[in-house]
Amino acid sequence: MKVFEIGYSDNFDGPGTRLIYYLKGCNFHCDWCGAPESISAETEILHYPERTVVAGTEVSAQDILKKALSARDFISGVTFGGGEPTLQAEELLCTMKLLKDHHIHIAMESNGSTPAYREAALLTDWLFTDLKTVNEKLFAERISSNTALLELYRGNIRFAAANQPNLVIRIPVVTGLNDTRKEQLKIAEFCSSLKSLRPDGKLTVQLLRQHHLAEPKYKALNRISPCENTEVPSKETVMQFAALLQQNGIDASFFG
Repeated sequence: MKVFEIGYSDNFDGPGTRLIYYLKGCNFHCDWCGAPESISAETEILHYPERTVVAGTEVSAQDILKKALSARDFISGVTFGGGEPTLQAEELLCTMKLLKDHHIHIAMESNGSTPAYREAALLTDWLFTDLKTVNEKLFAERISSNTALLELYRGNIRFAAANQPNLVIRIPVVTGLNDTRKEQLKIAEFCSSLKSLRPDGKLTVQLLRQHHLAEPKYKALNRISPCENTEVPSKETVMQFAALLQQNGIDASFFG
């Protein structure tokens, strides 16, 4: 499979210390994307003033297993992110099965909008899935002109809510997308419908505030960031969103 970065994190991309593989390619084109080098499936070169970075390296299931086993004393498991990891479904599912055979904990971060999502959702031990908007017009304007992906997403996330015990919904709070009370009420209603599908009746949501940390990446790719100089939602806005979700019986927290 092709990845654009390999790294580690603590208690953010799954429980404990994670070995993370960020897979190349995404079927969304979110204009606030924090990883612009993840969108194209092709290898890209980022030209920074002080260095050059290649975004796109092939790794095999055996490579990932070997690295995970060698790090087993200090990692809690392996996380697959992106981009959208399920676009590389054949390699991803093969790798997941191999890791499970060796009792290695697996987490996945996904936008939930591919046919392969459901199989991957059942294989993973911990599943993060984005919820950006339920507004078809905003989806078409800010994420993808293919609005059929939104309907596929809705079916997939309902499936995950009913069948994946360790599901975490992640909502990026973005100016002009979901920072208004009107849009947040729609999202809260949708989250409540997901909560009703949970076998334990509980739904966990994490709110991630929009940021501009990726601006140097856009410059290194010789691109203009669509959201450059856009004012990000205030912490108060995000806290009010979290409170709205909590009022609906949803376990909501925020980062940023």
